[in-house]
Amino acid sequence: MKFAALNATLLAAFAPMAFASEKAPTSTKVDVQEYHYGMQLDIEQVLQRTDNSRKSGIVPSVLVYRDSQGEVHAVRFVEWGGLSNQNG
Repeated sequence: MKFAALNATLLAAFAPMAFASEKAPTSTKVDVQEYHYGMQLDIEQVLQRTDNSRKSGIVPSVLVYRDSQGEVHAVRFVEWGGLSNQNG
């Protein structure tokens, strides 16, 4: 049980660093597409996503991802902010 708790703690501590090292280069310009219902997305790896955890209501968001061919894409969509799901 202690081993599982230790693994979970280490994973939680180091996971953000793993994702941070694989973000899209800031010098790369990526055209942002508007998402529409039914749009086919070939997402192999998520590189970056707008953090809307401290916003409420319907808010714009951008997802930057790498497809199965290794190309980087970005798509803009709307979603509920994280504070919209709080009771109270």
